[in-house]
Formats: sequence, structure tokens, C-alpha cells
Amino acid sequence: MDKQCSQEHSIIENKGDAFSRVVKPNLAATMQLQLLPPDILRDILSWLSIKQFVRMSILSREWRRLRICHPDLVFTKDTFGINTTMDIDKSMTVGELLKIHAKKLELLNRKFIDNVDSVLRPLWSTSTTLDKFVIKFGLRREHKHYIDRWVSFSTTSRAKHIALDFTSDGSGFGSGFDKYVFPLCDLSGPNGSCIMSLDLGYIFLKLPLSFCGIRNLKKLTVKMVSINGGDLQRLLTSCALLESLNIEMCSDLSSLCVPQELSQLQYLRVRYCHLEMLELHAPNLTKFEFDDNLMQTVLSESSKLSEAIFVSNLRVLNGYDDVLDDIFTELPAALPHMHTLLLLLTSSQVQRFSNTRDSFICLRHLNMNLNISLYPDDDSWVMGFVNLLELAPLLEELELHMDHYRHCSSNLRTVTAAQGPLHRHLKSVYMSGFSDVSGLAELAFYILENAIVLERMVVDPVAGMNEDLNTERFYSVSKAGSSEEFVLPTEGDRYCVEEMRLFAKKNLDREEYRHVLTML
Repeated sequence: MDKQCSQEHSIIENKGDAFSRVVKPNLAATMQLQLLPPDILRDILSWLSIKQFVRMSILSREWRRLRICHPDLVFTKDTFGINTTMDIDKSMTVGELLKIHAKKLELLNRKFIDNVDSVLRPLWSTSTTLDKFVIKFGLRREHKHYIDRWVSFSTTSRAKHIALDFTSDGSGFGSGFDKYVFPLCDLSGPNGSCIMSLDLGYIFLKLPLSFCGIRNLKKLTVKMVSINGGDLQRLLTSCALLESLNIEMCSDLSSLCVPQELSQLQYLRVRYCHLEMLELHAPNLTKFEFDDNLMQTVLSESSKLSEAIFVSNLRVLNGYDDVLDDIFTELPAALPHMHTLLLLLTSSQVQRFSNTRDSFICLRHLNMNLNISLYPDDDSWVMGFVNLLELAPLLEELELHMDHYRHCSSNLRTVTAAQGPLHRHLKSVYMSGFSDVSGLAELAFYILENAIVLERMVVDPVAGMNEDLNTERFYSVSKAGSSEEFVLPTEGDRYCVEEMRLFAKKNLDREEYRHVLTML
């Protein structure tokens, strides 16, 4: 045993040395490797990155003869160093550019397929056990022969985590008829008994009549997948252990109603799907992410739901907020047991909460990320915000993070508190991106006046959200590590930061608030 350990350490001492020692083995080194048990060889491989392993497999004939497989086979453009960037010659016509583009894609696809096959070919007839098998490249239905073989290899190798993501690498998206048809029958029953997670992108799914479920599947992600509501319902109900479900950009779905109980489901994400209705019976659901493409939601039995995240895709489309009236009106009834709510909105969209009447009876924590720079002089959003606070009578913690907009008005206005009811449970408030945007100081003043058990309020004019409307990153100081994502002002903003500090001090720095108020 000591001799084997000595041999092992002579081959690999650390992750950095592993590749340099093994990539060009001589005959003696190969003979040493052959003396080692397969389990030790697999342990050696686990020290290598998949990129190093692939390069070694391609360059070393001796290593390929050993037929030892890396436990995580992740094949992407970066794995093989494939550059998918298309150079554009502005002197060419559109037709010429399309032909060149198609030709380059064909060559890139061929290169990717050949590289994957060169790694897998020595392993076809071996008894391999995988943890992860990932293909991420812009392949299409025309490559079915190769993909089918890879899928068969992954299931035969008892892979726990399988991902086929064909949404990337500049291939473009057609009408959907070019999507690879995934052979779900290969995963049904004993064939897929080892699979715990399945991630599918730009794929066509049709459940065969004989499909009996993926018995141990716990995590399912479908992105730009063509599947109808009936088949998705059958898929979900046949996977009894499913804990996580992510549905994104599945345009063929018009609704998803599952009458059977999904007893193990804990995480649900539905984004960019134009669903008229989502109705699930998920008693153990704890987290739900959705957007304004989802018109109606029924999760009334999810009594353990602790966190909901709502992102408005309409933030970049000024004047298209009417759809939010129905969503916000029905939100309290749709998620009656929710403890934490995170919202990413514009200031004009907050105003829509003025029409909401039902209460968030269990809500304890509210985090609103607010794009306010489009409407710096419109304070009508404040009444919507005040109404939202009134609808959460048991709210204890509030975070309001605004985009990094420096609205330095030359006119110093007199601030008075917004009007609203008392709050008897609100204890902690954090406001970042503080500025003299209309209504913001009035809201802070209102909270200081009406939160009768307030223990701490922080007003921060320095840190704030990134003002890019295309980002969906949430900012939160109550979650570990999130505060480091705040955007600090550049030197050019320093004058305005000092102005905002003076503005906050002038209007909020009163003797009766100093025991709870901190201004950064």
C-alpha cells in the first residue's frame, strides 16, 4: 500500500503539477499508471480540470489506452478552446454574410463533435461511472446521430447530473423545427434510475405513451424547450422526488395546472413564459421566482413558502405597466403564506400597488430594488409604496435599494412626511441609493414618524444599485455577501454624494430620531 501511495504522489502532487506531469507521459510513466488500481486513477483525475483532462486525452495515445474516465465530463466551447465569434466584413452583402456565417457554424459544429467523440470513443465499451455529463454548444436536430450516442453513453455510465444545453454559441434560433428531439424513453424506468438532475435547453420534448417517469430525479430545468402543458404535467407527476423546477422561455406553454400533489417540490422558477395560469399543489414549496409574463398564480396550499421573488420584464418598456394591476391585485391571495418578498420594479410600477386591497398577512421581510432614475420628479410612487406597507401589517424588516442615480436638484425643497397609518411591527429599515428624488425623503420621514417600534434605520447615499435596466441582480444587506455587490460612486459623483448627505442631514437629522437613525 505504501508503494502505491508513493507511486501516486510521484505522479501527482497537486492540481497544478498533475497536468504537466501526465500530459506527455513516457513509457515508464504509463507502466506506472497501469499498476495503479482504477479507483486511484480516478482520484488522480479528479485533481484535473476537465479542460486539462480533455487535452491530455486528445494528445496522449498511451493515456487513452488506459480508458480511465474523468467523473465530470463537461463539454463546452471553452473545453476545446473553440472561438464562436463571427467577424463581420461591412463591405459584404447580407446574403454573403449569411453564407459565411452558415459555413463557419458548420465547421465549428464539426470540430466540437469530433473533439467530443475523440474523448468518448475509448470509453464506449468500458464500464464507466459518471457524476456529471454536460454538453453545451449550439447543436441542432441534424446532429441527432451524435447526440443520441452521447445520451446513451451518459445513461449507461449512470451519470447523476445530465445537461444538454443547445441555446448558446451563436447558432441562432429558427422556428423550433430544428430542435433536437430528446429521447425521454432512454431515461424512463431503470435506464434513468441514477439521474438526479436534468438540464435541457433548446430541445423538443414529447412524452412516449410508455413513459413511466425518472424515478430519482430531484432537479429539472427546461429552457426554450418545446413541450405542451399536458406532457409537462405528466413529466412532473411521474417524478415523485422532484425538489427543484426551473421553467424558462418555453413559448409553447399557455398554462400549467397540475391537479396531483407535488409533495417534494421546494423551489419553483417560472421566467419569460407567457402563462395565463399556473396552479400547483406543492405543500413543501419554500421559494418561488416569477415575472409579469405570468398572469395568474395559485399556490394556496404552499404553507411553507418563505420567499417569493418578482422581476418585472416591463421595466425597459415605458408605458406598458397596466398588466401589473391584475398581478399585484391578486398577489396576496395567490401567495398567502409568504414571509419574504423581493421585488425588482420601476418607481411608476410601485404606484400600481395603490389599487391592491388584500393584505399580505404573513409577510415579515420586504426587499424592493427600485429603478427610479426614469422618473426623478414624479412622487406618485410613494403612495403606492405606503399602501404596500399598510398591506403588510406584520412587516418587521424593509430594504429599499435604488439605482445609482444622482439627482442633484438645484432647488432645495421642504420635506414633509408622507401620509399613512402607524406601523406596529416594523423594526429595521435600510435605504441605499438615497438622493433627493421626489418622494424618497418624504417616505423616510414617514417611516421615522409612524414606525412606533423602529429600532434601526440606515440611510445610505453612497452605495446603490447598478442602473442597468437589463440586470436582474438583487441587492440585499441582510443576506450574506450581498452587500459587496453595491456599486460605489465614481470620483465624478463625489460632489453629488456630499450634496445628498447634506440633503439627508437637513431633513432627517433630528434629535428625536438619532437613537435609531444612521446616515452613512
